[in-house]
Amino acid sequence: MRKIHSNEFSVFGNPINHTKSPYIHWLFSKQTNIVHNYDYMLVPLNKFRKVVTNFFLHKGMGANVTIPFKEEAFLISDVLTDYAKASRSVNTLKKLGNGKILGDNTDGRGILYDLKRLKFIKRTDTILIIGAGGASRGIIFSLLSYDCNIFITNRTMDRAINLVNDFKKFGYISIFSIDKFRNSSFDLIINTTSNIEENSFWRSISHLIDKDTYLYDINYSDSNIYTPFLLWFANYGVRMLSDGIGMLVSQAAYSFYLWHNVLPNIEPVIFKLRQ
Repeated sequence: MRKIHSNEFSVFGNPINHTKSPYIHWLFSKQTNIVHNYDYMLVPLNKFRKVVTNFFLHKGMGANVTIPFKEEAFLISDVLTDYAKASRSVNTLKKLGNGKILGDNTDGRGILYDLKRLKFIKRTDTILIIGAGGASRGIIFSLLSYDCNIFITNRTMDRAINLVNDFKKFGYISIFSIDKFRNSSFDLIINTTSNIEENSFWRSISHLIDKDTYLYDINYSDSNIYTPFLLWFANYGVRMLSDGIGMLVSQAAYSFYLWHNVLPNIEPVIFKLRQ
């Protein structure tokens, strides 16, 4: 058994007490026989840089970063992967041999792995992404790299325009106005917004969905496979839908791979979290 007790790994966020990351990485450790300390840390909103610097100055070797610190993690990284450069956000940090900090973003590979696993995606698919915040920023590069055509819709179109301008060099991406394009259809619709009750907005996109449309919500629920977004459309007869628990596990697996050069088997961990 390969043990890494002297090195430490953690996830930083605010809030953080809901995180499943320590449990997921414990399952990865059992599966791969790579045992490491993995904890979670609530970080004050104005202390992220200080906390992370202190972590890596001591025993820290790797960290995950969640809301609201992904863009700040991008700024403090010494070296960036192509995924991090494209998304301008970082969810995984690694201390390199020379002491510098590498920043990566595994969200895009995580969702793409899960969409392939579910058979929800194929190359050249036309995808509508709901939301233009940090969550969508983290996944667009991987979807464009898979030759998909991306449309962005958002309540605030200025943010969507900025997103399109940032990613248009990587593939086809455009603004989508629900009011202007009433007869459009999509192979896949991905919700990246937080799951507050938005029935009026969901109703406004219902005409875009038919029996052949796949729905994916990056959010997930502890108690039900259906998030509010998915439940709304399930009640209207949509059956090809999934929450984001698979993305959660998959992006964590790619973080584990960055740290240990071993990619865990993702499927049994998803199954365990579903129990």
